[in-house]
Amino acid sequence: MGQDSPWLNPSGSPRAAGEGCAAGGQRGGPFGGATAALLAALMGLLVLATVLGNALVILAFVVDRSLRTQGNFFFLNLAIADLLVGGFCIPLYIPYVLTGEWRLGRGLCKLWLVVDYLVCTASVFNIVLISFDRFISVTKAVSYRAQKRMTRNAVLKMITVWIAAFLLYGPAILSWEHICRMLFPPRRSGKPDKI
Repeated sequence: MGQDSPWLNPSGSPRAAGEGCAAGGQRGGPFGGATAALLAALMGLLVLATVLGNALVILAFVVDRSLRTQGNFFFLNLAIADLLVGGFCIPLYIPYVLTGEWRLGRGLCKLWLVVDYLVCTASVFNIVLISFDRFISVTKAVSYRAQKRMTRNAVLKMITVWIAAFLLYGPAILSWEHICRMLFPPRRSGKPDKI
Protein backbone atom coordinates (compact mmCIF):
# COMPACT_ATOMS: atom_id res chain seq x y z
CA MET A 1 0.00 0.00 0.00
CA GLY A 2 1.49 3.32 -1.10
CA GLN A 3 0.83 6.91 -0.15
CA ASP A 4 -2.18 7.09 -2.49
CA SER A 5 -3.97 4.26 -0.72
CA PRO A 6 -7.52 5.07 0.39
CA TRP A 7 -6.62 3.52 3.75
CA LEU A 8 -3.77 5.91 4.56
CA ASN A 9 -3.81 9.65 5.16
CA PRO A 10 -1.09 11.86 3.58
CA SER A 11 1.34 11.18 6.44
CA GLY A 12 1.13 7.42 5.79
CA SER A 13 -0.74 6.55 8.99
CA PRO A 14 -4.09 4.72 8.85
CA ARG A 15 -7.16 6.84 8.12
CA ALA A 16 -9.82 7.19 10.77
CA ALA A 17 -13.21 5.61 10.19
CA GLY A 18 -15.22 7.58 7.62
CA GLU A 19 -12.10 9.29 6.32
CA GLY A 20 -11.76 7.29 3.11
CA CYS A 21 -12.21 8.48 -0.45
CA ALA A 22 -15.20 10.59 -1.35
CA ALA A 23 -17.57 9.72 -4.16
CA GLY A 24 -15.95 9.62 -7.56
CA GLY A 25 -12.57 8.61 -6.16
CA GLN A 26 -11.77 12.08 -4.79
CA ARG A 27 -10.79 12.59 -1.21
CA GLY A 28 -13.30 14.48 0.87
CA GLY A 29 -12.36 17.29 3.22
CA PRO A 30 -11.94 16.95 6.94
CA PHE A 31 -15.62 17.88 7.52
CA GLY A 32 -18.91 16.25 6.59
CA GLY A 33 -21.24 17.91 4.10
CA ALA A 34 -23.48 19.73 6.59
CA THR A 35 -20.56 20.86 8.74
CA ALA A 36 -18.64 22.08 5.69
CA ALA A 37 -21.69 24.02 4.46
CA LEU A 38 -22.17 25.63 7.88
CA LEU A 39 -18.48 26.53 8.12
CA ALA A 40 -18.50 27.96 4.59
CA ALA A 41 -21.54 30.11 5.42
CA LEU A 42 -20.03 31.35 8.69
CA MET A 43 -16.70 32.13 7.06
CA GLY A 44 -18.53 33.90 4.23
CA LEU A 45 -20.33 36.06 6.80
CA LEU A 46 -17.00 36.78 8.49
CA VAL A 47 -15.55 37.92 5.16
CA LEU A 48 -18.59 40.09 4.48
CA ALA A 49 -18.50 41.72 7.93
CA THR A 50 -14.74 42.31 7.75
CA VAL A 51 -14.83 43.84 4.28
CA LEU A 52 -17.93 45.99 4.90
CA GLY A 53 -16.79 47.24 8.30
CA ASN A 54 -13.34 48.25 7.14
CA ALA A 55 -14.65 49.69 3.87
CA LEU A 56 -16.94 51.95 5.93
CA VAL A 57 -13.99 53.15 8.04
CA ILE A 58 -12.01 53.95 4.88
CA LEU A 59 -15.03 55.66 3.29
CA ALA A 60 -15.58 57.80 6.41
CA PHE A 61 -11.95 58.87 6.33
CA VAL A 62 -12.18 59.82 2.64
CA VAL A 63 -15.51 61.66 2.91
CA ASP A 64 -15.08 63.54 6.22
CA ARG A 65 -12.07 65.86 6.15
CA SER A 66 -12.27 66.48 9.90
CA LEU A 67 -11.22 62.87 10.50
CA ARG A 68 -7.85 63.41 8.82
CA THR A 69 -5.78 63.86 11.96
CA GLN A 70 -2.47 62.20 12.74
CA GLY A 71 -4.04 59.65 15.09
CA ASN A 72 -6.80 58.76 12.66
CA PHE A 73 -4.31 58.06 9.88
CA PHE A 74 -3.18 55.09 11.95
CA PHE A 75 -6.77 53.84 12.15
CA LEU A 76 -6.98 54.19 8.36
CA ASN A 77 -3.83 52.08 8.04
CA LEU A 78 -5.34 49.45 10.35
CA ALA A 79 -8.55 49.43 8.31
CA ILE A 80 -6.58 48.91 5.07
CA ALA A 81 -4.68 45.98 6.59
CA ASP A 82 -7.86 44.40 7.94
CA LEU A 83 -9.70 44.97 4.66
CA LEU A 84 -6.97 42.98 2.91
CA VAL A 85 -7.32 40.20 5.49
CA GLY A 86 -11.05 40.00 4.85
CA GLY A 87 -10.95 40.58 1.11
CA PHE A 88 -7.95 38.43 0.14
CA CYS A 89 -6.56 36.23 2.89
CA ILE A 90 -9.70 34.70 4.39
CA PRO A 91 -11.42 33.95 1.04
CA LEU A 92 -8.35 32.05 -0.19
CA TYR A 93 -8.10 30.21 3.12
CA ILE A 94 -11.72 28.98 3.08
CA PRO A 95 -11.23 26.25 0.41
CA TYR A 96 -8.08 25.08 2.19
CA VAL A 97 -9.93 24.73 5.50
CA LEU A 98 -12.87 22.95 3.90
CA THR A 99 -10.87 20.50 1.76
CA GLY A 100 -7.78 20.03 3.90
CA GLU A 101 -5.40 20.71 0.99
CA TRP A 102 -4.27 23.67 -1.10
CA ARG A 103 -5.73 23.42 -4.61
CA LEU A 104 -5.03 26.90 -5.94
CA GLY A 105 -1.49 26.37 -7.21
CA ARG A 106 2.01 26.97 -5.97
CA GLY A 107 2.26 30.63 -7.08
CA LEU A 108 -0.98 31.67 -5.44
CA CYS A 109 0.03 29.74 -2.31
CA LYS A 110 3.24 31.72 -2.02
CA LEU A 111 1.44 35.01 -2.72
CA TRP A 112 -1.23 34.15 -0.16
CA LEU A 113 1.39 33.30 2.48
CA VAL A 114 3.29 36.54 1.92
CA VAL A 115 0.16 38.70 1.91
CA ASP A 116 -1.38 36.88 4.88
CA TYR A 117 1.69 37.30 7.06
CA LEU A 118 2.24 40.84 5.81
CA VAL A 119 -1.26 42.15 6.53
CA CYS A 120 -1.67 40.30 9.83
CA THR A 121 1.68 41.60 11.07
CA ALA A 122 0.91 45.08 9.76
CA SER A 123 -2.39 44.95 11.62
CA VAL A 124 -0.61 44.12 14.88
CA PHE A 125 2.04 46.80 14.27
CA ASN A 126 -0.72 49.33 13.58
CA ILE A 127 -2.34 48.52 16.92
CA VAL A 128 1.04 49.07 18.59
CA LEU A 129 1.42 52.36 16.70
CA ILE A 130 -2.08 53.48 17.75
CA SER A 131 -1.30 52.58 21.37
CA PHE A 132 1.98 54.52 21.24
CA ASP A 133 0.20 57.49 19.66
CA ARG A 134 -2.43 57.46 22.42
CA PHE A 135 0.33 57.24 25.05
CA ILE A 136 2.09 60.29 23.59
CA SER A 137 -1.22 62.18 23.34
CA VAL A 138 -1.75 61.67 27.08
CA THR A 139 1.78 62.13 28.41
CA LYS A 140 2.77 65.03 26.12
CA ALA A 141 -0.61 66.57 25.40
CA VAL A 142 0.55 70.10 24.58
CA SER A 143 3.24 69.14 22.04
CA TYR A 144 0.96 66.41 20.61
CA ARG A 145 -1.83 68.89 19.91
CA ALA A 146 0.67 71.28 18.30
CA GLN A 147 1.53 68.64 15.67
CA LYS A 148 -2.02 67.29 15.32
CA ARG A 149 -2.23 68.20 11.61
CA MET A 150 1.29 66.97 10.73
CA THR A 151 0.23 64.19 8.38
CA ARG A 152 3.65 63.73 6.78
CA ASN A 153 4.99 62.27 10.03
CA ALA A 154 1.97 59.96 10.26
CA VAL A 155 2.41 58.76 6.66
CA LEU A 156 6.09 57.97 7.29
CA LYS A 157 5.12 55.90 10.33
CA MET A 158 2.46 54.09 8.28
CA ILE A 159 4.97 53.23 5.55
CA THR A 160 7.43 52.05 8.20
CA VAL A 161 4.77 49.68 9.58
CA TRP A 162 4.32 48.02 6.16
CA ILE A 163 8.04 47.77 5.47
CA ALA A 164 8.76 46.28 8.90
CA ALA A 165 5.87 43.84 8.55
CA PHE A 166 7.17 42.63 5.18
CA LEU A 167 10.76 42.34 6.36
CA LEU A 168 9.71 40.21 9.32
CA TYR A 169 8.34 37.30 7.24
CA GLY A 170 8.44 38.12 3.52
CA PRO A 171 12.06 37.24 2.74
CA ALA A 172 11.81 33.95 4.66
CA ILE A 173 8.64 32.90 2.82
CA LEU A 174 9.98 33.88 -0.59
CA SER A 175 13.32 32.12 -0.11
CA TRP A 176 12.04 29.07 1.83
CA GLU A 177 12.25 26.66 -1.09
CA HIS A 178 15.81 27.69 -1.94
CA ILE A 179 17.08 27.53 1.64
CA CYS A 180 15.47 24.20 2.57
CA ARG A 181 15.70 22.72 -0.95
CA MET A 182 12.06 21.57 -0.71
CA LEU A 183 8.92 22.60 -2.59
CA PHE A 184 6.00 23.98 -0.64
CA PRO A 185 3.19 23.14 -1.02
CA PRO A 186 4.16 19.68 -2.23
CA ARG A 187 3.17 18.55 -5.74
CA ARG A 188 1.22 15.71 -4.22
CA SER A 189 -0.23 15.12 -0.78
CA GLY A 190 2.25 14.32 1.93
CA LYS A 191 5.69 15.59 2.75
CA PRO A 192 7.33 18.44 0.81
CA ASP A 193 9.14 17.38 -2.37
CA LYS A 194 12.91 17.75 -2.48
CA ILE A 195 14.16 20.09 -5.19
